[in-house]
Amino acid sequence: MKLRFRCMHDARSLVATLLLAMWLSLVGCGGDSSSGSTSNPPPQPNPPADNVPDVEQDEEQDQEQDPPLTQLSPDTQPDPALPARGSPEWDQAKEAARFLTQTTFGPTAKTITALMAQGQDAWLEEQFAKPLTPKLAHLDARYIELGWDPTPDPERDEDGWVRDLQRSDVWWEIVLRGDDQLRQRVAFALSQIFVISNVSDVLFNDSRGIASYHDMLASHAFGNYRDLLEDVTLHPMMGEYLSMVRNRKADEAQNIRPDENYAREVMQLFSIGLVELNLDGTVITDEEGEPIPTYDQDIIKDFARVFTGWNFATANHWWEWTSDAVGEALPMKAFQEVHDKGEKTLLNGQIIPAGQTAEQDMAQAMDNLFYHDNVGPFIGKQLIQRLITSNPSPGYVERVARVFNDNGQDVRGDMRAVIKAIVTDDEARSGHLDNPDTFGKLREPILQFSHFWRVFKARGVIVQDAQGNDTDWRIRFRGSDRTAGQRPYGSFSVFNFYQPGYSHPGAISQANMLAPEFQIHTESVMIAKTNQLTGNSAAWLDLDLDHDQPPRAQEDWDIYPPLLHMREEKALAGDPRALIDRLDLLLTGGQLSAEARQALEDYIATLPAPDGGHWSSAVRVTEAAALIIASPYFALQR
Repeated sequence: MKLRFRCMHDARSLVATLLLAMWLSLVGCGGDSSSGSTSNPPPQPNPPADNVPDVEQDEEQDQEQDPPLTQLSPDTQPDPALPARGSPEWDQAKEAARFLTQTTFGPTAKTITALMAQGQDAWLEEQFAKPLTPKLAHLDARYIELGWDPTPDPERDEDGWVRDLQRSDVWWEIVLRGDDQLRQRVAFALSQIFVISNVSDVLFNDSRGIASYHDMLASHAFGNYRDLLEDVTLHPMMGEYLSMVRNRKADEAQNIRPDENYAREVMQLFSIGLVELNLDGTVITDEEGEPIPTYDQDIIKDFARVFTGWNFATANHWWEWTSDAVGEALPMKAFQEVHDKGEKTLLNGQIIPAGQTAEQDMAQAMDNLFYHDNVGPFIGKQLIQRLITSNPSPGYVERVARVFNDNGQDVRGDMRAVIKAIVTDDEARSGHLDNPDTFGKLREPILQFSHFWRVFKARGVIVQDAQGNDTDWRIRFRGSDRTAGQRPYGSFSVFNFYQPGYSHPGAISQANMLAPEFQIHTESVMIAKTNQLTGNSAAWLDLDLDHDQPPRAQEDWDIYPPLLHMREEKALAGDPRALIDRLDLLLTGGQLSAEARQALEDYIATLPAPDGGHWSSAVRVTEAAALIIASPYFALQR
């Protein structure tokens, strides 16, 4: 039976490759597909032997205790029944799945049925009210659990790797299992606008700081953009990443000039963009038809002077470079003696008077950016792209920008109102029907993995510590940049993994459309990602399979496919139609065409019928799930 399972796996890989070829033709990528491994592959785990203990045996005992702070427990409770295709509730379930694909890290059977019961408005209000799942607190608790000092002083570079593995584990566990799904999804979107990255040497060992930065974004996800912008500016991780920390006033004798890095990026990327915009996001041009720049070099220089005099909160002197793990999670503080107190001219000719403190200059500079007309359409459009569609209509952008400018109660920058406007707009809800050729987006790899793992209740893998002792189950996927082209807080530049204005060469570009995610959708990443989703993961897919021991990852491994739950799906393995309908709803929001469904049903029916054992049912489920996951229906968010 195990040999037969491997043969089926090989057949699935071939079919998956054919589906990818079809995908290329659909999206107009062009060129020959090139396979081959990605660079620096992770250590490959040995296949698990037989008899993994059945998790369900321990569920009652586990549920009697509150989960420890270090472990957001995976969902192991049975799923509710989903509507059958053709039933009156089927279309309602499809819309619920669509809505949850846009607003969470992936719909599940439980969240679909809950949303159907309460409705979108009530669900949104519930999500807005849910407290933040704190990443930093979970990370610190995990360090303590491992016997490590959570706030070492100084931090050691040689510890950076294993410490950051814990940060990555916690990020994945929160987005897969946290209740505050909308908040975390918006924080992920914001992290791709207000970018920091530990690919940079300066943040390599600042895992606590990055966790703190994520919490800061999540805490402001439903707050006010003005507060978000200032907290981003004063966070030491941004200070390090864009070299604002220890930025000092000019000193001609020492040939020192204020660093312009953050001054440039806070305008270009975090607030107003390069050119003047109409409220609908279209570009304003001059009499000669040329775009009008939003700022020039003189304004950059004066903003750079505003951003002088700031250092870590734990620094005792302006010139001190601290290396402790406490200061990297606290807002920077000002040292007035190195702040430029001269007069400064900012956007729209606003003058900051001479003689002010660093805090006063900062507050006025933040207001100057916040009240610029570009902010609503510039930030609003990017949030639409991250959550809903790559090519929002000008009308959609304008409606969101108007809410940014005034939430209906004379409040500007209300992020809660903006997010609600984005996800409830008529274009978000019916764009796939009204404009099927232009609406939607390629789902970024992280969201494909999170969706897949949420559907199948990913438990993770046991990780061994440095002494060879077992830790609890972890979601170990820090190396996702190799297998998926993307890693949270791991972009290669401040311009994110892809730029919001990217248009893929070929049919997409010729149609004057944008496709940001295609910038990392290279042939090698496409093959590696699909193999990871349908191959490596499928080898560990079923928690019920007979194994001697649960799989274990070594302490310094950065990828290990998680064990998943498939019990509800296996119960349907003898009914190909019911199985495909369930997977269609959970994985593609019911988007499979009649032809695709029939092809899948026919293929599944050719596989060995379930005989009461684990393997025969698992073969059918893994084949069906893998083929859907490798298809364009799963890759596209409509």
